[in-house]
Amino acid sequence: MGEPGAEIIESVPPAGPEASESTTDENEDDIQFVSEGPSRPILEYIDLVCGDDEEPSTYYSDILFPKMPKRQGDFLHFINVKKVKTDTESNNRNKNHRGLSKSKESNFKYVEQPVIEEKPSCSSKEEIDNLVLPDCWNEKQALMFTEQYKWLEIKEGKLGCKDCSTVRHLGSKAEKHVHVSKEWIAYLVTPNGSNKTTRQASLRKKIREHDVSKAHGKIQELLKESVNGSISNLVHKQNNKNIDATVKVFNTVYSLVKHNRPLSDIEGAVELQEENGEVNCLNTRYSATRIAEHIAKEMKMKIFKNIIEENAKICIIIDEASTVSKKSTLVIYIQCTVQSAPAPVMLFVALKELVSTTAECIFNTLLSTLNDCGFTNEYLKANLIAFCSDGANIMLGRKSGVATKLLENFPEIIIWNCLNHRLQLSLDDSISEIKQVNHFKIFLDKIYSIYHQSNKSQNKLLETVPKDLEIEIVKIGRVMGPRWAACSLQAATAVWRAYPVLYMHFSHSYSGLAKRLANINFLQDLALMIDILEEFSLLSTALQSRSTNIQKAQKLIKRTIRALENLKIGTGKHESQIEGLIKSDKFKDIPFNKSNEFNALPRNMLLENIIQHMNLRLLCDRNHDESIFNYFDVLEPSTWPYEEITSPWIAGEKKLFHLCEILKYEIDLNDFREFVSNNIKSNNVSIPTSIQKAKKIVSTIAVNSAEAERGFNLMNIICTRVRNSLTIDHISDLMTINLLGKELADWDATPFVKSWSNCNHRLATDTRVRQKSKAFCENRLAIWNLE
Repeated sequence: MGEPGAEIIESVPPAGPEASESTTDENEDDIQFVSEGPSRPILEYIDLVCGDDEEPSTYYSDILFPKMPKRQGDFLHFINVKKVKTDTESNNRNKNHRGLSKSKESNFKYVEQPVIEEKPSCSSKEEIDNLVLPDCWNEKQALMFTEQYKWLEIKEGKLGCKDCSTVRHLGSKAEKHVHVSKEWIAYLVTPNGSNKTTRQASLRKKIREHDVSKAHGKIQELLKESVNGSISNLVHKQNNKNIDATVKVFNTVYSLVKHNRPLSDIEGAVELQEENGEVNCLNTRYSATRIAEHIAKEMKMKIFKNIIEENAKICIIIDEASTVSKKSTLVIYIQCTVQSAPAPVMLFVALKELVSTTAECIFNTLLSTLNDCGFTNEYLKANLIAFCSDGANIMLGRKSGVATKLLENFPEIIIWNCLNHRLQLSLDDSISEIKQVNHFKIFLDKIYSIYHQSNKSQNKLLETVPKDLEIEIVKIGRVMGPRWAACSLQAATAVWRAYPVLYMHFSHSYSGLAKRLANINFLQDLALMIDILEEFSLLSTALQSRSTNIQKAQKLIKRTIRALENLKIGTGKHESQIEGLIKSDKFKDIPFNKSNEFNALPRNMLLENIIQHMNLRLLCDRNHDESIFNYFDVLEPSTWPYEEITSPWIAGEKKLFHLCEILKYEIDLNDFREFVSNNIKSNNVSIPTSIQKAKKIVSTIAVNSAEAERGFNLMNIICTRVRNSLTIDHISDLMTINLLGKELADWDATPFVKSWSNCNHRLATDTRVRQKSKAFCENRLAIWNLE
């Protein structure tokens, strides 16, 4: 066996984790007599077996004269062993066997072989003393086996192979039916048997079988070749050809994900590669799914690790929606500041399935997802500065919303209600207070229902209109509903452009609607609503821009309010066109009248209500006693009251102190005083470093949840009715690649392939796979055999 002494290997039925590889011979005799490698006299072996606390005489007869099957034959074959003697071992034998006669020892036939064996170091003995050994070994036995088999290690009473644990996989040296034992890698090898002798024999057999196994031999070859480099670099060097083939597969999967194609398309793409001479085993949608998971995991690990190491300030953006398969999901984004980027970066974190839509469940899901990405509670306490979501009670409820729970765990964070939702709410509040607007809304909804619920009516109208108006009529939708202001503007503008055609169609089929269109008051109301909706649409689009920060949003809101105040005093763009349109050729067939049957909208009251609700909804912050904009204005010289400022600016420094607490960042007071003094003297001055970073952190606060809406839009593109079997985790992985990944031309798949190989996954050229059978239709093939 290559072990000390006359090693007896018994064939023991496996009762624990098996450690032998599949290449070993399983048809061994019940008892083997091994005479290979360095060995010791059998009396010394008996001493080792017995240990220090037992009498060796009780074991002599069982070990020297075991019950052997007849087929084992010659006793001399049994005792044909090799001897290795050292000074230390001789002294131990003289002490332990002083009462034994030398004649008894001379009866054994052995061959002395000059083998150089180093004495175990003191450190090795100390390590053995501190180990938990298998229950059938003592310290001397453990030391002996670990010295003989340098790869052998003991952990918590179990054996393992440190070489196999280091390399873990064979890479390019892999062969069919040759696998590295998982038990030896994970230190799970334990003895089998009911008594001490049998358990010792079981361990010796497992050690020997692993030592001579083909897989362990290949590991040793890899280790010898890795003298000048690390194991991972060695494997990558030998696998260059295999890695290049796998890179092509990764590029194919990456391209499919970026173009939102089903991963089952990889089978056709790989089949084309094989026709061009490429050999590929990763050719199924299951392999493509695993590859996409790996790419997404590695992307997140690298990106979030850099953010955490940089100690970047972050803002959380979340929203809740349902998939096409009616599953409630939570989309999570973070916006953060990084040194390499001039502006804050918006990053997709994950899409998570919600067990329930309660605030408690959403909060726990959010926190566990962030922790899984490496954002610990300690990191969040030091760097989380804001939370943004829509105005739903479950998100921003004062008593038990998600925002309230976040404030309990992370005080001093800014709770921000999405400005786009608040803008829409201000418009809805204004409309709900004026009943005439509801009549206008009901009429436009009636037009929508005629052309979108009846294909017959729509086709009949489209046959009579010019081609350029067909698209406008199809655009007619609901107005003043739960959708964005831009959608209402599109519907109202479509009615404005198709006004004459709609009147001609309604005059034949819907006389009541035609009568309403012929009223000049309705045309004036339509023009007024288009002018108002245009201002709202401009503001909504600007607020959704990724470059809009909280200070820019404030300026945009104030500008829109001024525009509405001007509209209240004067007339809008579309209102001023009414007189000209009535006299034009397009409107000459409409008999306009000014009947009091349909009352006009109260123009001034409507505009006053809108301005009032915009001030209440958009420029007041309910989460702070004083508007948070006042603190941020300290960093904006354009908002300073220069006539009140003296150097040093005491009032500004008080606000600066509160701003530092909000941003969780200390602004140098000397930098601020220098910043104030320079701006008093001149407008174009350099900004100190600490002020620049503070302004960048302020920009990190998200003003809307538009990015979450874009995420749900991508989710609906990926998870269609055809692909509704995708799990939420898989959709999240595909979204990660799509949103965080570079363009295919700029993306390098090699690092991802190497990490894939390090995770013991198969490369594209691995032959240990079942070949895919191709089914051909004989009838189709037969036509090609015609002569």
